[in-house]
Amino acid sequence: MHEATLLRWREGVVEGSAWLAQRGVEELALWMAAGIIAKGLGFFATEGLEWVTRALGREPEAAAGWLRTAIKRLSGEERAAFEQLWSKVALEGEQALSRSERKMLRGLFIRLEQAVQEPLNVDLKNELRRDARAYYAELYPQFAEILDEQGRRLPIHHRRPLLYAHLFPDENINAGENLAMLQEYVHEEINFLWGRFRRARPNPTADEVRRVAEIIDRQFDPWYHRVDNPPGLLKTAEQAKEAALRELQNRFPGLD
Repeated sequence: MHEATLLRWREGVVEGSAWLAQRGVEELALWMAAGIIAKGLGFFATEGLEWVTRALGREPEAAAGWLRTAIKRLSGEERAAFEQLWSKVALEGEQALSRSERKMLRGLFIRLEQAVQEPLNVDLKNELRRDARAYYAELYPQFAEILDEQGRRLPIHHRRPLLYAHLFPDENINAGENLAMLQEYVHEEINFLWGRFRRARPNPTADEVRRVAEIIDRQFDPWYHRVDNPPGLLKTAEQAKEAALRELQNRFPGLD
């Protein structure tokens, strides 16, 4: 479907926009990202924009994934204004914007730059968790039915937690590589480790979060993307937790 979206863009944005009006947010994000890239990033040469231009400078699907989650951080009113103004740019060109519209659109991109550096609130975390579950089922259709049946017993784990999304402002927190399905009891062991880290480092750096995720991945990777226990494994999830905890204590003095 993504290839069809890009083809529609190349064939003509008017026809493409009519087609996308019947599609979901994901296809709209891809269409918008494709348009931004097709027109170049010159429009975003605005002082104060760093993470937005970096994220949108990637290939279309990666840029669309980031945009899809990033615009959720705007208010409903801001999101509607953003989509309306950018659609006008895509269909008619930047010259079609009035001076006030151009100022408003640039202001919305600056607001987006700020929003991606702010911690997520509870409601947005829950929305992104639902989105992650739906997206994971698309990525791994062989698990779609059991994910629906098992519900909370098969959570979708964010390898870099939503709590720290603002530390990675140019990354899509719901990107496929950041998601892993696992059993609930395994997820609880991982959450225990993140809880210990959170108490020891209430204001961590992005590099510290990245290192913790690497340690946890190294110990729990055998349980990722599985609905059962890995065959032939010589350690339990509890033993993996204890091994990861020792690594964390060595890496971060003061972590008990």
